[in-house]
Amino acid sequence: MILTIVANMWDDVDEKDHNLFLIHGLTQIARRTGGGSRRQRFPFPQSNDEPNLETLKRWFRRYIDLRQRGASERILLTLNDRGHSPQTVAEFVFSAATDFYFTGDGHALDFANKMFEALDYVDWNGAHEILRPIIVDLSTRTRHEETSRWMDAVPVLEDVFTRLDEIWEANQANEQELDVSKFAEIFLQDDFEPIVAEIETRLRAGVDPLQICRAMTYAGAVRVARFHLKNEGDWHDVANIYSYAHGLYRAFQLAPSKELVRGLFYGAVFMTYLRWLNMPSARVPTPGQTIDEPFASDEAMLERLQEFADFQKVYEAELVVNQYLEEGRDIKKLKHALAHVTLREDAELHMFQVLEVAYRHYDLTDDPEEKRMHMLAATRYITAQKVMKGILWSTENAERLQRGELLSERDDDN
Repeated sequence: MILTIVANMWDDVDEKDHNLFLIHGLTQIARRTGGGSRRQRFPFPQSNDEPNLETLKRWFRRYIDLRQRGASERILLTLNDRGHSPQTVAEFVFSAATDFYFTGDGHALDFANKMFEALDYVDWNGAHEILRPIIVDLSTRTRHEETSRWMDAVPVLEDVFTRLDEIWEANQANEQELDVSKFAEIFLQDDFEPIVAEIETRLRAGVDPLQICRAMTYAGAVRVARFHLKNEGDWHDVANIYSYAHGLYRAFQLAPSKELVRGLFYGAVFMTYLRWLNMPSARVPTPGQTIDEPFASDEAMLERLQEFADFQKVYEAELVVNQYLEEGRDIKKLKHALAHVTLREDAELHMFQVLEVAYRHYDLTDDPEEKRMHMLAATRYITAQKVMKGILWSTENAERLQRGELLSERDDDN
C-alpha cells in the first residue's frame, strides 16, 4: 500500500525529497514482510466445464465468509488467469470487503483500492503476486457486526440492506445533484439513524454515490481538524474514516455496484462513533484568521511552518497554513512543505494516508472552504504526531556517501 501512495504522490513531493520518499516506502514494506513466507498457490486448472462468473463470485464471498484464505486466493488468481477485466476482479473484491461491517476499521476496502491502483501502474504485470495479499485483509480483519460497539447499528443497517436492490435500481434510473458541503454537515450529526435514512433518500433520488463519498471525506477532514490533542491515543480512528471515505470514492470510480453501496452506510455509522473524539473540540482557524506576521515570500512563510512543526505547535502551524491559503500563495510549494514535514519524521502509514487524501480532495473541489478544511486536517494530523527523525538522518548520510563525501567531515561543529 505504501508504495502505491509513493507513486500517487510522486509529483506532490519536492524532487529533493524523492530519495527519502522511496526509503520510507521500502522500509515499511521490509518491516511488514521481513522473515515471512507465503505458500505458493495457483489458479484452478482449466477444464471444459468452467464455472461461470456468478458461481465464482458466490464461492469467493462464501470462502471469505469462512475465512478460507487458500480457496479465495485461488479464485482471484483464476480470474486473472482467464483474462477477466479489472472491473470484474474489483467487483469480486469490493463485494467481499463490504459483506461485513466496516471490515478492519475500513482498511480492507482502502487496501483493496490501493491494490488496484498499484496494478494499474504496472499494467497488471505480475498481478498473480499483487492480488494475493488482499485476501489476508478480507479474511482476517475484524468484522464489526461481531463487536459490541456496533450492536445498535446492525438491525438498522440490516433493514436498509433488505431494500438494497430497489435502492440501486432507483439510483440508476434517476439523477439529482448534491450539495457536498451541506451533506457533510449531515454526516457530522450525533445519531446515525437519520443519516442512514438521508443517504437512502438521496440514493433513491439519483444522487451519484461518488458525491456522497466526497461529502463523507469532507466530514472526515472536519473530524481530523477538530480532534483534540487530549484524545491523542485515538488518532488512528479519525485517520481511518478519512482514508476509508476516499477509498470508497475510488472504488465507486472503478467498479460501482449495489454491494458497494453498503460502504456508504458503514461510513455513516462509524462517523457518528467518532463524535466523542471531537469532545472537547479543538480550535479550528476561521476563514481569514492569520498568524499576525507578515512574510516577504512563500519560502519565508513555509520556513515558519517547519519551525512550528518541529516544536509541535499544532495550532500555530494551522494558522500559517490558513494564512497561506487566504493570501492565495503557491499551493504546490505548500504541498511540498507538508510532505517534507511528514517525510523527515519516522512517519507511519496513517500519516501518508491522510496527506494523500487531503491533496486529492483539495484538487477535486472548487469550494474554497472545502479546500481549506482538507489542508488544515492534513496539517493538524502530521504536526501533532510525536515521532523521531532517524530515517531522515539515515537518508542524509546515505546521500552524502553516494556523493563521495566522508561522514566524519561536517560543516557544523556539533
